[in-house]
Amino acid sequence: MQIPYLNILLRDMEERDIDDEIRWNTAETDWALWDAPWETLEDLKNFDPEKHRAEELEWLAKPKPDHRLSLELEANGVHIGSVSSYCLDENLDWKALKSEDDRKSQRWAVGIEICDSAYWSNGWGTCALTAYIRYHLSAGYTDLYTQTWSGNTRMIRLAEKLGFRECRRLPGVRQVRDGTYDALTFRLDRAAFARHRERLENGSLELCVPQTVADMSFRREMMEDPDTMAYNAGWAVSYPGYHPDTGCIDFPESAWEADFARLTRQGPGQFYAYLREKSTGTLIGEVSFHPGEGPWAELGVVLHAPYKGRGYGRAALELLARRAFEGQDLPALRNTFEPARAAALAIHKAVGFREVGRDTMDRFGKPQELLVLELTREEYWKRRKDRDN
Repeated sequence: MQIPYLNILLRDMEERDIDDEIRWNTAETDWALWDAPWETLEDLKNFDPEKHRAEELEWLAKPKPDHRLSLELEANGVHIGSVSSYCLDENLDWKALKSEDDRKSQRWAVGIEICDSAYWSNGWGTCALTAYIRYHLSAGYTDLYTQTWSGNTRMIRLAEKLGFRECRRLPGVRQVRDGTYDALTFRLDRAAFARHRERLENGSLELCVPQTVADMSFRREMMEDPDTMAYNAGWAVSYPGYHPDTGCIDFPESAWEADFARLTRQGPGQFYAYLREKSTGTLIGEVSFHPGEGPWAELGVVLHAPYKGRGYGRAALELLARRAFEGQDLPALRNTFEPARAAALAIHKAVGFREVGRDTMDRFGKPQELLVLELTREEYWKRRKDRDN
């Protein structure tokens, strides 16, 4: 399993990770000063590298559960730690699960270990724990907690940033480096977490209008990629270069200049831009709107296939709506797509779009029902006001 999210990756453990774990438990052990040090520091004294390797290899050979309780963490291709979860009882203490327990109805505590100290800043922990919570919530594991101690101020700040609220404090039960600290439990406020996600995802992208004809090379890369263009396959349309079997569109360099002039002509009700990651400068998709057949503009959002499923779709739609209603003061935005595209529908509804009608168009030789979704200027500003309050 792999879960890409913004600039990090959560994935299943691999054999190559074992050497990192041994290093973190023998040489680079600063992380143990903060992650439950009353337990981990004692564990380090008794750590046996060869026994650990044998146990991990045995674990890797076993089948994995459908819902993962631990995943490894990568940043920029570097293995830096892991995320994990465990079950809590009614007193918010650790609980052993029984085979007959309904896992989704349990209380779950989530946690993170960034063992490579070079990654203790720049938001890696924020992205990683956000991705892991998002993974739990999407699977129906909704009663979420995190636990730490009052001396771990970085973890406390992270928990509060993500929307956790303190729900239990046990004074003076943690003895750490000659000091006495409280044991803390936080419960996730899901509405606060949703607001955090919106800020995080929207703030990770920016709009970038192509500046030269040569910039059309990225548009060709997307238009000629079957994974990116699969949504476009099979429609009853006819224009040069369209491949109905894949949805791809030929875009030779000889056509770039005319397309560049058309797309970058920013007139009333018309806009086109690439989506770019702020942190890396990587282009990850395109957004656009153009005049519709009524008092609205038709929108488009296309993510390059390698960047789908990371939370960028909603961020892209939010940026496009801001451009339409704050940049051009348009009366409304509309989009049309198939009801089966559940992820697209959820993203549009999260941004405030509502269904205003149905349409039909042939796809692969059969009538295909389409949803018509709309967000008006008034609805956008009301939502913006409610969110800011």
